[in-house]
Amino acid sequence: MLPVTDVEPEVLRLRGLDVDRPDGVRVLAGVDLTLRRGEVVALLGGSGSGKSTLLSCIEDPAKLTREGFAVRFEARVLSAEIGIVPQRGALFDHLTVAGNLRLALRNAAHAGEVTDAQVETWLRRMHLPVEWASNEQGTDRLSGGEAQRIAVARTLAGGRDLLFLDEPSVGIDPYRVLVLATLLREQIRDRNAAAIVITHDLTFAAAFADRFWFMDRVEQAVVELDVGTISPDITRSADEHQRIETVVRKAVVERLEQDKAPAPGRRTRNPWAQMKRAAAVLVEPFAVPVEVARRGPVAVRRGLRDFAEVAPVVLRQTLLRPAAFFAIVSTLLGYSVLYIFHHAFSGGDLALRDEFVFSMIGARHIIALAPPLSGILFCATSGNAVTAWLGGISLTKQGDALEALGIERERYLWLPAWMILSMSSLVLAAIFVGGMVGGGALYIHGYGAPWSEALGYVTAQLLDPESADIRLLARAAFLLAIYAVGISADVVAKGSRAKRSSDAVTVAMVASVMASTLWIVLLEMATLPLVFG
Repeated sequence: MLPVTDVEPEVLRLRGLDVDRPDGVRVLAGVDLTLRRGEVVALLGGSGSGKSTLLSCIEDPAKLTREGFAVRFEARVLSAEIGIVPQRGALFDHLTVAGNLRLALRNAAHAGEVTDAQVETWLRRMHLPVEWASNEQGTDRLSGGEAQRIAVARTLAGGRDLLFLDEPSVGIDPYRVLVLATLLREQIRDRNAAAIVITHDLTFAAAFADRFWFMDRVEQAVVELDVGTISPDITRSADEHQRIETVVRKAVVERLEQDKAPAPGRRTRNPWAQMKRAAAVLVEPFAVPVEVARRGPVAVRRGLRDFAEVAPVVLRQTLLRPAAFFAIVSTLLGYSVLYIFHHAFSGGDLALRDEFVFSMIGARHIIALAPPLSGILFCATSGNAVTAWLGGISLTKQGDALEALGIERERYLWLPAWMILSMSSLVLAAIFVGGMVGGGALYIHGYGAPWSEALGYVTAQLLDPESADIRLLARAAFLLAIYAVGISADVVAKGSRAKRSSDAVTVAMVASVMASTLWIVLLEMATLPLVFG
């Protein structure tokens, strides 16, 4: 084990950090921070004091700037890759326990072939069953402490030497809190890494940390609490743990008694920003193909393993589950639409013969209706399923954990999701057409026509089109292709947008259906003159 000394190299240095919220309220002023390898820091403070904002300033200040914060500093030096361990670990739920570790190992710098032995090594370090390296142990069957240990192992296995942990002891019983703190401290110190943990659990902090920072809203500063001399031993004695917790608790309580929330700042209405947000509902999907094209070569170089992990999840949600529903709905539509047309022509003043009506209608109603109806149905079923899945990844911080491993969301999530969605849209459209053909043939067969003759009526323009029908078919094929890639891009764009609540996921689902429906209506109207003049 590497000792922690004053000569250990710095992994973080901040000088003169100033942060203002989007409403203009000052959060931090003139903050100086230093963190060395082997050090473990507990970041304490009241709710809303800016702990997460501080970590964002360290990790990605540009992201805060995009959200409207004003971030300034004299110096920001990072000499280690940052790994994020969100609350409850944010394990990737589409992967097994071993799959989570393999993903990190496979995408680490200078990664080679990943073996079961490597996965077993990380499980053994975290005092977890080595059998999980080769079986299908799911992440949904883990306790809170097990999930946290896997998340830390995944982060360290991915080559990250500066860890940000967010409330790692949430939902864990008091005894296991001490066990978890000692184990995480051991692994971080053994790797000569460093860590900053956000926590309200002072028992965990006293067992885990070497230093204690407090977010003081009165001073607009990060204050280091003096807890006296701390033994460098990994496992602390009960007396030392009790002493540290007592000192820290007293210092925190004294500062919280003086704490007060800053007065709310002024929020100005920005009509231009509101117009941009409204326009984004329609233009968001255009960015997805561009980003996918940029990351495509990287995905090929990385191999197909990452793609193969995400593709089955999307395929189940977008094709396998809704396929039967598409077949049933389209069959009923094919039957109902032909029923309406038939009775309109044969039961009215025209009183045309059944055979003539069936021959006249043919498959034209299918060619006209299949693209828009299948597109809207696809967005409302398959699209919403993927929007919810991607939204859940953002909401549970899995996306943040992914990027903290150096894995781009555009490559790992967007690329397979968009490609599988587009393919599923075309397959479901074919099922939709087949269902409408089947429903129409069933209706005609009910009038005494043999099956072969009934199918001939409703497939004439599809299989042997006349010159006038070729334009209808070309328009339908063009629209189906546009809807496939366009709806898929819109789903990925809106699903991948950052989510902070379940309501935001619902809003994204509704916005995707609305935007896709609007595009379908506009394209249907715009392409009609190309056919009919």
